[in-house]
Amino acid sequence: MWLDRLTGHELRVLPEKVAPGRYWADTTELTLNGHTPNFSGILVGDEGQRCQLNDQVRSFILPNQVDAASNDLLFKAITTIDADLQQAGSLISPLMPAAIVDDQGHLQPFEERLLEVLREGHLHRISQRPRLDMHYEDEVTDIARARRLSKGALVHLASHSECWQRQTLSGVIPRKVMARFSKDDYGIYENRLYARLLDEADRYVRARLSTLGSLKATLEQAMEFYKSADIDHRLARAVCDIWGMTFDQSSTGKAFKVLNENLHKLEILHKTISGLRQSGLYTLVDRNARVASALHRTNILSHDPHYRHVATLWELLGKTHAGATVDAEERFKRNQNLAQAYSRYAGLVLRRALHPYLGGRDQGIWAGKTLQLRQKRLEWELLITRASGEEVLLTVVPWLTTDHAPEVEVPSNRFIAWPATGHDLQGDAFLGQWVPLSPSDMYCEERFGLLVDQTLQRILLENYGRALEKIPTVAISLTKDASALQVDLQAKTMQVRDMLGDGLLSDLHAALKSANAVRLGSELLERNQELAYLQCCPVCKKQGRLIFQSPAGFRAECDSCGTVRYLRGPKGRRQYEQLLGGKYDFRTLGRRGWALPIKG
Repeated sequence: MWLDRLTGHELRVLPEKVAPGRYWADTTELTLNGHTPNFSGILVGDEGQRCQLNDQVRSFILPNQVDAASNDLLFKAITTIDADLQQAGSLISPLMPAAIVDDQGHLQPFEERLLEVLREGHLHRISQRPRLDMHYEDEVTDIARARRLSKGALVHLASHSECWQRQTLSGVIPRKVMARFSKDDYGIYENRLYARLLDEADRYVRARLSTLGSLKATLEQAMEFYKSADIDHRLARAVCDIWGMTFDQSSTGKAFKVLNENLHKLEILHKTISGLRQSGLYTLVDRNARVASALHRTNILSHDPHYRHVATLWELLGKTHAGATVDAEERFKRNQNLAQAYSRYAGLVLRRALHPYLGGRDQGIWAGKTLQLRQKRLEWELLITRASGEEVLLTVVPWLTTDHAPEVEVPSNRFIAWPATGHDLQGDAFLGQWVPLSPSDMYCEERFGLLVDQTLQRILLENYGRALEKIPTVAISLTKDASALQVDLQAKTMQVRDMLGDGLLSDLHAALKSANAVRLGSELLERNQELAYLQCCPVCKKQGRLIFQSPAGFRAECDSCGTVRYLRGPKGRRQYEQLLGGKYDFRTLGRRGWALPIKG
């Protein structure tokens, strides 16, 4: 059986085009691409397009090669965070690890050596005055073109009278002869190695430029937080706190300076290599001429003062690719491990987002109910347990895909966490049901925090103003002069508008229990506990008071931080707004300001 992780629906047959990581197999009777028997779990590729499951042949949707370097940086960051998480066992920072910035932000041995070789002009010397071989060919040609006769020219002339111009008493005057022509041969092994070195170096440097560009964007985002004046100080402090678990302001500035310098050096490298590939020796060597990855050290490569640097660079470049060549089964296992690491990363961010509610634990009490964060396969579920039973409030599906968000209908309580490569969503928290999740995103915890806040606050807001029905007369008689309650004697309903005092709450609960209205008693306690949480300011956690506004809304203003909250509109079409400084803007406020339609 197959499960579509995005929608949660079961599938009988997979589509012809398969997005890696989207599907889950619950059977162990499948063999993937002939190398992984008894396959089950997440369906990922082995970095090839072929997807054969037993006798069914499909094809994987391959990632865009333009983003290969950025994706590789993402995978390294996820793997590093996952390793730190397994060791630390605590709520570590979900942002780009300092180890990645230090490792990737500095020049690699190949780059340093290439800069030195180019600075000394060895590759330019080879390009302008290369070693070459002489290639000789014999050809029958007009006597006027011949400069040197081949060894068998006279024999050929004697046996081919059609090459004679005329015959005389003293001999033959030729019209054509077999001549030997020579031409420069630039296709020797050393020159082919030089040309392929330039190709590989160009590809490598372009990838490194992309990697350092991504790191620079991440550090620039951090630097903007330290300098920005329009971002609310609470958001700035929260984001800088989790960034500060990796970098402080001083080290961020130093890392940014080093990164900029090395990025400039790589740009010079790329420009120089591009110039060498457009002139000189490179243009004289066949583009299709290939050389083996294992270097064959000839006398020229060993002793020539310029060509020996080509050999050194080729070996250094080969070391950068060491370990990259693995078999298909190993690549498949690596991709499965990446998907699991990304799931654990999503769990880390969720735990941090739930910290105001659960204090870093996976279970706790909130508004009189039990909240629980639970992992199911690779998904994460936020559950709530009431007297009526257990309910899944939110499901987060981590999907480590390099594609853009596809157009697919997802249930309202199901959200897809994906790296959002190529998207600029700083001004918006979500893209529909899609939530960006990447160590390069300074807002990653704020996005999940907003998602959690809206999910939990929606419960309180939908229940606010909901009338308790069929209230026994004995309980109604206790509600006289209770300003926190609105009672309809004719309809026998009771609406809780404000928190009840302990005495009145205890008397009402006892009366309902004695009148065999246990469910109503539980609902009354639940409404009172929900009001206690609603009265607490969601930004600074200070206690305040709700001012009821007809027909079923309220207004609340925090005296401490100035947060203003409104719930207004008719039942079924109410709108909630949480304003800080008179606005709700994710870029400047994060999870502290937002608006939400309330259906209840």
